[in-house]
Amino acid sequence: MKKRGGPKEDVAGRPDWPVPFQVIGWSLRDWWDDWVNMVVLNLLLWLGWLTIVLGPPVTFGLYYVTKHLARGRAMGPRTLLEGGRRYFWQSWMWLLLNLIVALVIGANYFFYASLEPAWANFMQAAFVLLGLAWLVVQFYAIPYFMEQEEKRISMALRNGLYTILAAPGYTVIVASTATLLIGLSVGTVAPLFLGAPCLVALLGSRAVLERLDSFGIREREAVRKERLSEGKGEGETLPD
Repeated sequence: MKKRGGPKEDVAGRPDWPVPFQVIGWSLRDWWDDWVNMVVLNLLLWLGWLTIVLGPPVTFGLYYVTKHLARGRAMGPRTLLEGGRRYFWQSWMWLLLNLIVALVIGANYFFYASLEPAWANFMQAAFVLLGLAWLVVQFYAIPYFMEQEEKRISMALRNGLYTILAAPGYTVIVASTATLLIGLSVGTVAPLFLGAPCLVALLGSRAVLERLDSFGIREREAVRKERLSEGKGEGETLPD
């Protein structure tokens, strides 16, 4: 298992780079260093989606791998399968929720497209923007799900939305990069089979990890756990 430097070390080493570009650089570096493993994981991802039933769990399994990779710990197919098994039902809840949202947005878009008044065009545009916002929330959602102690999809979506509102410029840069990667993959096909989806997942995991550091959430959580641990220790050494 290889170890790499974490976000804090990289930030200290590259003070002149804006944070979003540091995140992109970290992701590209980790992806390239573990490229063969990324290709294998990507093939497992496509095989999972070919079965349909295993598609969502394998997707969550991939983000389970990139969660570790973002911390400098290279993991392989076994970790992907472990994550998929662990979050099987949550992954299907995530997919069903996305299907419902897509259906609602699509139905409203085509409904207003059938109307002639000028205000209907504004409603169409509103639902297009709503759909785009939902996609950006998804960029953060699964990485946040992996970081949360409470494994709830609703909380992950809320955290994704809060991140967009708290750091819009940061979000525009990293989400645009992910969109560009997806566009290149679809347009040229080859990257789809050469680990590009893994790079997008890794970028999302890195982006969330950096935000947790910047907002001080990881540090506060570490302090809380340390205090709880000390409390347990005191309770064990000084029994009633």
